[in-house]
Amino acid sequence: MSYHNQFPSEQTLSFGTSTESSTESYPSDYAAFINEPLPPIPHQPPYTKPLRGDATDDDNALEEMLNNLHFEDTDETMIEQEKLWRERESYVNQLVTSEQAYLKSLDLVVSVFLTPLKKDSKQTSFNFLGSRKLVCTERELKWLFGNFETIVEIHRTILASLEQRMHIWGPTQFLSDVLQSWFPMLDAYHAYLSNYAIAMTTYERLTKYQPFKKFIDHAHKDRALKGATLLSLLQVPAGCIHRYEKLINGITDNTDMTHPDHRALHQCRATISHLARNILPRVTDADNVDQVLMIQQALIGAPFGVKANRRLILQGQLARVVMNSKSMGEERTYILFSDLLVFVRPKQEGQRTVLQYKGHIGLEQARVRLLNHEDAAGQEYCIEIVSSFQGVDNLNSTYMGNSTTHVLHTHSLEEQATWLRKLNKVIDRLDREASREKAEANRRRNESRSPPQSLHRSGTGSKLSVTSSLSTSGSERQTH
Repeated sequence: MSYHNQFPSEQTLSFGTSTESSTESYPSDYAAFINEPLPPIPHQPPYTKPLRGDATDDDNALEEMLNNLHFEDTDETMIEQEKLWRERESYVNQLVTSEQAYLKSLDLVVSVFLTPLKKDSKQTSFNFLGSRKLVCTERELKWLFGNFETIVEIHRTILASLEQRMHIWGPTQFLSDVLQSWFPMLDAYHAYLSNYAIAMTTYERLTKYQPFKKFIDHAHKDRALKGATLLSLLQVPAGCIHRYEKLINGITDNTDMTHPDHRALHQCRATISHLARNILPRVTDADNVDQVLMIQQALIGAPFGVKANRRLILQGQLARVVMNSKSMGEERTYILFSDLLVFVRPKQEGQRTVLQYKGHIGLEQARVRLLNHEDAAGQEYCIEIVSSFQGVDNLNSTYMGNSTTHVLHTHSLEEQATWLRKLNKVIDRLDREASREKAEANRRRNESRSPPQSLHRSGTGSKLSVTSSLSTSGSERQTH
């Protein structure tokens, strides 16, 4: 999904007044009235323009001034200024209404989900007659919501400051000082998006736990949600900074240069653009997490679950080459993740498209290379993948197995090069991570075998004290 979603405006700013058509009643003798002859107009001599020589200096000055006026240019300038003002007011109104709608969605998460779950997690799981299963623990709540409550409090402050300014709003009123007070608080979104992958993974795992699933199914029936789900509401904050950037740019672009807030608004635009650029990698990563989650939810029969560090790298239609028969099998959808290559067969179940799991290739310590026409049973644009001796089971743990060779057929030279590059990049990263983990495991093993530092120091001290006592005893013997 994309997080560049915007909240629809609940109010529209109207300009001008609407007039209702009215029906006037005329006297019954209206026809006779308009047919009456008009009274005679008194005779007046026609107007004659005085000759230049007869004109006074004031007449000449007035005529010159009238000739220099450009009524069309003046009208166009006023119209453009009016349009600019209306556009500015429209963006200000969108800022207010979108913030109100956004805070409303945040409050729904708190009231419908977070508060009941917190109350349940603090209750003991044991009672007099037996045990009671918690919906989720306090630690799982922290994983699921992160600093969500901090985000809510921030936007209550933001909306309050914005509505306070709107109470005294006018054509020359400042907005930049209000906007600048928001920017330091928006750093909280870095923490929220850093926890995003863990939140989505926790949600997916908890939905397979019956007490949590029962709670969520019941909570989703709340009419206040209007069809929204906990998952969709947790995804909304990722688009907040982009929403601010778009609206602040609109307000700034439609603020006239003569406006007293013009210069400060340009500084606000620079600040929000900087924040948006810095947070964009995290927003892009959150988009990727959502794609992985949607694929995982559509998978049927897969022997593995979702992982917080799994990302979508590439997907496309490929066919496996059967080397013995020198033929190609049916095309499948191959999905390259950051840790494995999955192939599935999409099928329609009612209005929902599901992905029937057909197999996967572990990429840890795997090797990949291009195959020429002769080595690929006469097929062009083929890639050979030799998997390692490892695989992934349903609990996301590693097990040992036999290595296998897969020859995959792509449709073009460019597609072949893309798959080769992406596969090698994933394999190289997995190899580096495995090397770091191995080195860290060896370091911990060596530390566990060596005696504690405090004991080593005390032992050294004991040895020194024994040596000193022996030396003293020897010297005493010599003395005696």
